[in-house]
Amino acid sequence: MEKVFDSIFKTMVTKNPNLLIPLINEMFGTEYALTSRVTLLNDTHQTEKVEDEEMETERVTDSYIRISGNNYHIESQSNPDGSIVLRMIEYDFHIALDEALRSGCNVMKFPRSAVLYLRHTSKTPDQVSLIVEFSTGERVKYEVPIIKAKRISKDEIMKKKLYFLVPYYIMRVEDEPLEQVMADLLELIKSMNQAYENGELTSYDVESVYNHIGRLVHTAYNSEKIRKGVEDVMGGQILYTHADELLDQGREEGREEGREEGREEGREEGKDNLAELFRRLLADQRDEDVKRALEDEAYMDSLLEEYGLVFEKKNTDN
Repeated sequence: MEKVFDSIFKTMVTKNPNLLIPLINEMFGTEYALTSRVTLLNDTHQTEKVEDEEMETERVTDSYIRISGNNYHIESQSNPDGSIVLRMIEYDFHIALDEALRSGCNVMKFPRSAVLYLRHTSKTPDQVSLIVEFSTGERVKYEVPIIKAKRISKDEIMKKKLYFLVPYYIMRVEDEPLEQVMADLLELIKSMNQAYENGELTSYDVESVYNHIGRLVHTAYNSEKIRKGVEDVMGGQILYTHADELLDQGREEGREEGREEGREEGREEGKDNLAELFRRLLADQRDEDVKRALEDEAYMDSLLEEYGLVFEKKNTDN
């Protein structure tokens, strides 16, 4: 199960890096604008060369990014880990070493680092640290803050735009009533839709979060009760993850009739229109229509026509 958490984190860092900006601000007390440029840096670092095999071992970090000239290293942990500080300093050492070697500089500059815990216990500290003692007797304290995802409330997520954490909100069913978690998640999704309308999020960001929620529900929480709760409360927001499958099975006639290039173009346009329909319905507070549309194809077609989202089928036979 841990692999799906890691995969979602890495995917969002790679494909939705700007969602990291509010999280960085929360972790380090910075005030980067949501429009700040996020540069993905090399997350694979060499450790030592094995001469007999002429190869090097590697350390792969969860994220290594740059914002406004400052480098950040964030690791995600699904469970508390007593050895995390040792792994963090190992990662940071190799990051600093790689940067020094690349620049030809004789200064090793560590990145600003933090750990995101998706779960924590009452004994999980707010930071981890260790003392590095050099041969000269000089001591340096190495500290890494810990952010506990479950401690950040729904209201804080919405206020601070911490939408990077929304896919993991479903994990609260481990500690809280399912109905409350689903109600909170619905508010979060509506908040994201509003952020999209305000131009603070892209449609790709919103759809990525939808898909990751669905992925966790169907992979990490393979429970009929949880799936039913998600479908009842979230409706189309989560069930949108099934739209890809429906379209892949030939739901759009234009996709079936065209050549591969035309079919792919039609499929992408259909996906965009479907996602836009769900967003507009939610903005108009038509939650019940979203649920009905997922069960009634003809009704979905009528809604697409009502909102002017029916795309023109392209003749791809020529």
